[in-house]
Amino acid sequence: MYLKENISLAIMGLKANKMRALLTMLGIIIGISSVITIVTVGDAMTNSVTSVLNDMGANSIQIMISDKPDEHGNTNYTRAWEDSDMITDEMMELYTEAFGDKIHAYAVTTNLGNGQAMNGRNEANGYVIGTNAGAIDIQNVDILAGHFLNQREVSGSKYVTVISDRFVEKLFPGITMQEALGKEVKMRLNQGTYTFLVVGVYHYEVTGMMATMTGDTSTSVFIPQTVAQQIAQSDTTGYYAAQIKASSQVTDMEAFAKQTEDYFNRHFYRSNNYVQIRADNMDSMIGQMNSVMGTMSIAIGIIAGISLLVGGIGVMNIMLVSVTERTREIGTRKALGAKNSAIRIQFIVESVIICLIGGLIGILLGTSLGRLGSSLLGFASWPSITIVLVAVSFSMAIGVFFGYYPANKAAKLDPIEALRYE
Repeated sequence: MYLKENISLAIMGLKANKMRALLTMLGIIIGISSVITIVTVGDAMTNSVTSVLNDMGANSIQIMISDKPDEHGNTNYTRAWEDSDMITDEMMELYTEAFGDKIHAYAVTTNLGNGQAMNGRNEANGYVIGTNAGAIDIQNVDILAGHFLNQREVSGSKYVTVISDRFVEKLFPGITMQEALGKEVKMRLNQGTYTFLVVGVYHYEVTGMMATMTGDTSTSVFIPQTVAQQIAQSDTTGYYAAQIKASSQVTDMEAFAKQTEDYFNRHFYRSNNYVQIRADNMDSMIGQMNSVMGTMSIAIGIIAGISLLVGGIGVMNIMLVSVTERTREIGTRKALGAKNSAIRIQFIVESVIICLIGGLIGILLGTSLGRLGSSLLGFASWPSITIVLVAVSFSMAIGVFFGYYPANKAAKLDPIEALRYE
């Protein structure tokens, strides 16, 4: 019997038992669609996280204080960090002098938390961040009007602020960004209410997964670091962490991070028995994040692939039922001279057709769900051709693998016994 006739017979059999065929395909459909959806959404999540980290500064490093282990590898977590443990302005100045042209800028921050500004019935929420003038080179702030915080405003503890265009639209509707300069903004914080003069407006844009997660939450409100410390009534002038952006002269960020870490620990923390400096390379963090996301996608994909195994078992089960139902047909064909190979191929083709149709439906469903999920994460994408081809090949392989045993059983039936079968 020709392959075309086998395919026609398989399709006719599926049409005759539509509900049974659909239920048989269900495991294949769920498995294929799950794998494609997970891989597509996983890629979108990876791109989203990478984009966020890149916005934080792909060519930068983060230094932070951490507990120093003793000679036995133990750390004293019960000891609170003290003022003498903090990173100071003097340390940062000596560091920038020592590394010279390798340093493009550095940023230090003091977070004051969420604040609320009111202007009549209009209100705007802002996450108030105290920072230095160098933050503009690290946080990729796109100034639309005015200027970012400068060194004079920071060192002079001026009560000035840089707000987003979104903040302006909410608090001062109907005015331009340029007209917002010089406006007073009263921010109500946990520590009290403070008045700031707007000196700059930046473009607020949030993309990727953050766009979905943050929704209509507050934008950043930048104020001088010195003012933030005054508001926080902090007894220390140091910082827990700082972010450093390397210049174009630095080609090996991992080596630069190691040099920075060694410099701080050797010059400032050698005699400190409890605290040390740890430097993390942002490029390395991006790589680690991609690796973690990839591992998660693979792990979840394997779990979803279990449904393919269940679906394959369902295909085998229904093919065994089909062999039993068509025993007399098989006996008749063999009595008329049909070879075992022809019987075997007939049932394998039928099994493959079931899995192939289920696989195609799963691809359509997985592509739609993957597109929807990735769109919600802000990185709308289609599944790669590779994963689609793998899904089709895998569904056909399942058909051959799980269809062979029933097909082989049918081929080995004794024609006389088959004709006697009631």
